[in-house]
Amino acid sequence: MQNNTIIRKRYAAFAIVMSLSLAAGWESTAPTRASEHNDVFSFDMWCLEMRLYPSARCDSRQPDDVKAYERYRATAERYDQEQVARAKRDLDLKQKLDRNASKPGTPGK
Repeated sequence: MQNNTIIRKRYAAFAIVMSLSLAAGWESTAPTRASEHNDVFSFDMWCLEMRLYPSARCDSRQPDDVKAYERYRATAERYDQEQVARAKRDLDLKQKLDRNASKPGTPGK
């Protein structure tokens, strides 16, 4: 009898751990939310970290470097906007499909 109690406690503990793991996993699959700001580097970070130019060159802000940075920034911002639009379309489609799935007698069930 005592052996059954131990086994039940182990199964209960296992079930709790699994449900917590499932909840954490479920949250990690949630669609990413668009933030108010994007993650575009500043000129200094772009120059030093991405391009790996010496700090003296970055401090001088040469016209060619500034133009290249502006192209990078425009591309990164456009990509960010596309990602936000894609996430919104995906969410809208998911909500539409969820509404249709909840109606009894809808095709595809």
